[in-house]
Amino acid sequence: MQAMSRLVLTSISSCAIFAASLAAADSPPANAQFFAGAKVKGTPMGDAKFAFVDRHDPAVETIATTGYDEINRVGGLMVNQVNQSLVGDEIGVSVAAMHLKNLELPKPVAGKPAITAIKRTSLMIRDPQNAPDAADAAALELISQQLMDGEKPDSMLVQRIDRPGKPVEWRVYRPIATSKSCLVCHGDPEKFRPDVKAALDHLYPQDKAVDYQAQEYRGVLRVSLAEAK
Repeated sequence: MQAMSRLVLTSISSCAIFAASLAAADSPPANAQFFAGAKVKGTPMGDAKFAFVDRHDPAVETIATTGYDEINRVGGLMVNQVNQSLVGDEIGVSVAAMHLKNLELPKPVAGKPAITAIKRTSLMIRDPQNAPDAADAAALELISQQLMDGEKPDSMLVQRIDRPGKPVEWRVYRPIATSKSCLVCHGDPEKFRPDVKAALDHLYPQDKAVDYQAQEYRGVLRVSLAEAK
C-alpha cells in the first residue's frame, strides 16, 4: 500500500463525474479504511497566491459553468477512450496514449472565458507531468479531508490564482473516483495482465497510482480558465 493518504469509499459514484452527475452518498461506509501519510504540499508556485471562492457567487458563475461543462466533456472522452482502446489497440499504445494526452484545447470564443489548460492530478500520480502544484494540492487535500470527516465532498471547487503582473487564472476542479474499468491499470498490480504490467513498468517506473479499489477517491480533473475578453 502506498504511503500517501488513501480512502476507500462509496461517497463518489464511479465515473458519475463523466456523466455530469457526480452523485455523492450522504456519508462514507462504516468500514471505510483510511491510510494516513504526509500531506502533499505540491510543486511550489513562486509568488502566486491562491484561494477558493464561492462557486455560487454571481461574479464567478460563468467561470464555474464553463469549467464544469468542459470537465464533463473531457470526462466523457476519457471514459470512451478507456472502453475502446483497451479492447481494440495494442496495449502498449493504449497505455502510452491513455487519458487524452494529445487533447487539444477548445478554441477561444469572444466574450467567453477561455480554457487555457486541462489537467488530471492526484495524491498518487502515475505520470510525473501530472504532479500537483501547491494550488492543486490544496484542492486534493480539501476533498480528501471532507471524505475523512464523513462529509459529502464538494462536487466542484472554484479557485482564483493571482500572480504579480499577470492575468488572473481561474481553476475549476471536480473529484473523480475509480470505476471497475479503471482497475485494469490502477488496481492490484499482481492482478494486471502481463502486457499491461509490462507497459506500465516501462513507461512509468515510479508509478504510485495503483492498488485502488472501485469507488475509491482517485483525484481531480481540473480546468484552468482566463477571464472573458
